[in-house]
Amino acid sequence: MSIDKLENIKIADNGTQALILRIVRDLNPISRSGIVEKTGQPHAAVSRSTSILLEKGVLTEEAHTDTNGPRRKRGLQLNGNYGYVLSVEYGPDRIEGVVTNTAYEIVEKIAISIDLASLPQTEIIEQVTKCIEQLQSKTRSCGICLGIAAVDPGIIDSDKGTSILASTIEEWKNVPIVEILEKRFKLPVKLLNTGISKIRAVDRLELNNAVENFIYIEYGTGIACGLKLNGTYISGHGNLAGELGHLRVTDAQIPCSCGGVGCLEAVASLSALAKNASQAIAGKSSILAGQKQISGVDVIRAAAEHDRLASRIVDEAFEKIGIAVAGLVNILSPKIVLFDNTIEEAGPEAVTMLLRTLEKSVLISHQSQLETKISSIKSHLGAFGGAASVLDECITA
Repeated sequence: MSIDKLENIKIADNGTQALILRIVRDLNPISRSGIVEKTGQPHAAVSRSTSILLEKGVLTEEAHTDTNGPRRKRGLQLNGNYGYVLSVEYGPDRIEGVVTNTAYEIVEKIAISIDLASLPQTEIIEQVTKCIEQLQSKTRSCGICLGIAAVDPGIIDSDKGTSILASTIEEWKNVPIVEILEKRFKLPVKLLNTGISKIRAVDRLELNNAVENFIYIEYGTGIACGLKLNGTYISGHGNLAGELGHLRVTDAQIPCSCGGVGCLEAVASLSALAKNASQAIAGKSSILAGQKQISGVDVIRAAAEHDRLASRIVDEAFEKIGIAVAGLVNILSPKIVLFDNTIEEAGPEAVTMLLRTLEKSVLISHQSQLETKISSIKSHLGAFGGAASVLDECITA
């Protein structure tokens, strides 16, 4: 089996059905006449295709749920009981998984804290497999399984189904993860990177697919960005777009795990915050003093409590992030820049400093049309985005 086998699990039989499913996905509940109005398709064609989708159990219909117009009409919705997707995101210190039904609803989720960064490749594969097995055990009454999404933290070759390199997991190189998982589960597997997956998730969950141009800034042990421009998710040639963390931001010879020096990730990621705090803590008065091991999250939380050492380290990092993101804004002109929720844990003062740095570094012509936000979603973003990507393919003819 290969990733192309997703073609065998198409929900839509033709273009009209696919169009109806996309409209219902985005605008539910919506009546048949509402679909005709939105698509311009003949009423007879919409009615015929809708009847087939209702008969197959892909859609449900309920009286008086479409409130658009002068009277309530029967509204169509995706049937969450038709099927589901298993999706897992793995990173250096955590595995998150979700079961997402065909109404794009998360019905089960799990999270496992584990130091994958220090494990050999075979053990990482075993842990990812166990997570999928746990998800599978929770799906007894969820309909048919449409596939699996594997959301990878590094550089991928989606055509070959291979994870090429992850700068945050040393042993994760040239892993044929799609082949491995397809052999184990006998299901089609789609491989995605975190940037694309997370921007899909925030687009659907927070922005309701209503914004044509925006950037999502992922912040953790690594730094990356997801891009949606003119309504299209940008993955770039070879799926290499979004490596914001490997933009050089300083002349200081600070080594990065990618092999470069002076990268944003090397000076401003959570890993960098932890390293900088550990090196600077000796002889300092700080709430971090006395901890055997300092994490990046410890540092940003200490900054939120006005710890002077932590605040200095976080401010220096956030200033570099603000300048780097401003460069993206000047080049790409998004309507919205949406930051990872982790940023908020640094406290309002640090967030304000970050956003001010961004604003003053953006061209005046771009400032008036730019909106900046912090995501409200704290977990399972990548896993949900992976599932949504598989579902989107399934409803395409």
